[in-house]
Amino acid sequence: MKSKIIILAAIFTCLYSCKKEGKIEEAENVKTVEIETEIKTVSAMKKVMMGEDLSAHILWDTIPKENLYAVCPLGRIQGEVTIIDGKMFTSTVDVNNMIIIENNWNVLSPFAVFAYVNSWHEIEINQPISSEEDLQTVIESAAEKMGIKTTKPFVFKIVGSFDKVDYHIISKPLEEKEHNHDLHDKAKKHFHLNKVEGQLLGFYSKEHEGVFTHRGHYIHTHFIDNAEKNMGHLENVVTSQKLKIYISK
Repeated sequence: MKSKIIILAAIFTCLYSCKKEGKIEEAENVKTVEIETEIKTVSAMKKVMMGEDLSAHILWDTIPKENLYAVCPLGRIQGEVTIIDGKMFTSTVDVNNMIIIENNWNVLSPFAVFAYVNSWHEIEINQPISSEEDLQTVIESAAEKMGIKTTKPFVFKIVGSFDKVDYHIISKPLEEKEHNHDLHDKAKKHFHLNKVEGQLLGFYSKEHEGVFTHRGHYIHTHFIDNAEKNMGHLENVVTSQKLKIYISK
């Protein structure tokens, strides 16, 4: 009887020890991942928004296009530019408030953020998002789960179904020469979508406030729907659907 008790105690101790070791091993499996993608910038958002410099600083047709990703305004802020895996999308708004999507590379931008991404880390999430602030938190949480430090800038994509998307296309009148923060906000044409499938493309950084993110924010994000009929600068997003998040390696 005594020997049976000793054997049972040994088995219990082994099971408890193995379980603890399993937990430790699981925690140790989350390894730190270094981001290798270089984030490139041209001029700065704050110079445009404050009217200091609206001149062209990049002609997109003059740089390599393979694996290229970018978000920025178009021309003298008469539209938006989104580049996804080497495919150009520009969006403008006509006099009837209709959106025009084109794929012409012979366009200019007053500031830009871009990168060449060869491969991605990927994770699926099912976490409700009800604001752009939530979106930033979700991106940071996804990066942490993948072992990615948020101290270094990276590119991200989020693909899936969205319950609500609010975005704008900057559309400054050509004849308007002055520019400041108030005129910048006035030049935005706002659009609202419900129950739409598409993707968010953005850049995350804690180092570029005023360069390509607003003060107090770490993301600059554009939206494009799967039909390629809507594209612009994201203002707000709401979803409770499963999404796939990609972060550049």
